[in-house]
Amino acid sequence: MHNAFYYDKNGKRVGSDKVTRYNSVTVAMSTTPINGKAYYEVIENGKATGKFINADNIDGTERTLKHNAYVYKTSTKHANKVVLKKGDKVRTYGGSYKFKNGKQYYKIGNNTDKTYVKVSNFN
Repeated sequence: MHNAFYYDKNGKRVGSDKVTRYNSVTVAMSTTPINGKAYYEVIENGKATGKFINADNIDGTERTLKHNAYVYKTSTKHANKVVLKKGDKVRTYGGSYKFKNGKQYYKIGNNTDKTYVKVSNFN
């Protein structure tokens, strides 16, 4: 999951509270459309809270690589020696991150993986 801010039923951000990446949150089983985007309602103590999280931060978006791509742990360190191939479909989570080197990266992998791929490698 990507860092996720809370939104109200109108799609407006609720305060500055957020669920940070690598933490878990309980959400409703199905999404709720708000202003054309899918959101999950947050559940606390078994009850709906009226707070929502953008579904893309949890479910991710499938993107197709336009170039072969390395997987990174940091802006300068590869996560492994695997190269993702052009045409592969990769699930990314949330918006892009700007690393210290000034380049944009998408988070990939599950909540425990700290792995990223450069945005420039996608269509």
